[in-house]
Amino acid sequence: MKNMSSLLIKSKHELTKNLCLVKEPIVIYGAGVAGQVLLLACKEAGIKIQSFCDNNIKKKGDTLNNIEIIHTDDIKKRHPEAIFLISSADIIDIKDHLIEYGYLENNLYPGGVILKGYDFSEFKKHFIPYNDEDKDKGFIEFAISSTIECHDGYLDPNKVFMRSVDIVVTEKCTMKCVDCSNLMQFFEKPESYELDEMNKAIELLCLYSDQIFEFRVIGGEPFVNKNVHNVIEKLISEPKVKRIVIYTNGNVIPRENQIECLRHEKVLMNITDYSRSGEKIEDEYTKKLSRFVRTTDKVEQLCIDNKIDYRRHPPENWTDCGRIENFNRTLEENQRVFDECCCKNLITLSKNELHRCPFSAQITRLGVCDEKEDYIDLTEHSDLIRNRKKLKSLLDDKSSLKACNFCPGRALHDSQIIPAKQIKTPLSYTRNIQFK
Repeated sequence: MKNMSSLLIKSKHELTKNLCLVKEPIVIYGAGVAGQVLLLACKEAGIKIQSFCDNNIKKKGDTLNNIEIIHTDDIKKRHPEAIFLISSADIIDIKDHLIEYGYLENNLYPGGVILKGYDFSEFKKHFIPYNDEDKDKGFIEFAISSTIECHDGYLDPNKVFMRSVDIVVTEKCTMKCVDCSNLMQFFEKPESYELDEMNKAIELLCLYSDQIFEFRVIGGEPFVNKNVHNVIEKLISEPKVKRIVIYTNGNVIPRENQIECLRHEKVLMNITDYSRSGEKIEDEYTKKLSRFVRTTDKVEQLCIDNKIDYRRHPPENWTDCGRIENFNRTLEENQRVFDECCCKNLITLSKNELHRCPFSAQITRLGVCDEKEDYIDLTEHSDLIRNRKKLKSLLDDKSSLKACNFCPGRALHDSQIIPAKQIKTPLSYTRNIQFK
């Protein structure tokens, strides 16, 4: 069978024909919305699916439509010679991880090719959501279109395509989580970033790229920045940006002048509900998170009243990655941390700098590790071709970052921890940093 990057793979007919003839077990990677639809499409096309594979430990051992879900840590033992149809929009990450597990790249295929043009209208009646919030508000359509568009972007070698870009609009937050993966717990004097600087960076990034499927507006708490709606409006106006997701903790009610942009069809409000996070924690300060439920309820009601697309859910998938330390690893050890990282393709725009991951962006802001080779200064040069090449090189580079040496790592197999434990004052990272 042909390599995933082959132009032939764009032919739905050719891929379907080949998969119907293979003897190896065929596994769908991703037991979510797109994976369920892909299963139906494969059945109709005569493609036999052996199992699902998923990196969510909570799905381990479950079944979906009578098909077993195997965790990524167990898949090589169960199906050492499997062929994979990837249903996740994060196709680059999944491809890299499966290769690390020992699978050949020419046995990994984009499920988006099969999903394209498939009529899934009947699927909505039988969809099994992992979260109750996933069954409405256009979530199904969004998940499937994400997979199709991201796979299309990946398959075109001439495109400068980004699955998602995080844009940091503020370091300020209404919470102080000791394990915050975005390292907000270390900022002693947090600031909100300047509107003109952020908008200029957005313009330049869109100029140098062909498509950015999703911009994720993050902080801190984005709505602490009173100009966040102007950033959202700027992103809406960019035709290369297909989707805008605002990650809020639901503790700040958007202002009246911010509501109109939130109603746009490109925009999704992702509300993490922390109001019950302190129930199983003895710390009295963390238990006070329960007071946020009224504000979070009001934010959700504002979305309902104004027909704003939103998703409300509890905190998910927290791991022990919110630490800064000089680990003094060898180059080989840092490369392993990078290879196993599930966030190495979470491209992050911080002021005018484009970083490979949010950890790199934040420790640069904190002054821990400001290595120019870890990121691109979008304002450094004005040559379009040169900057497109630099951006493409950043996205394609498989080498570890200097920042990796200060990161505890974020592997798919890391154990989950209790989320949102609170502290009253910022943490000091300097006590753990010993430069050599």
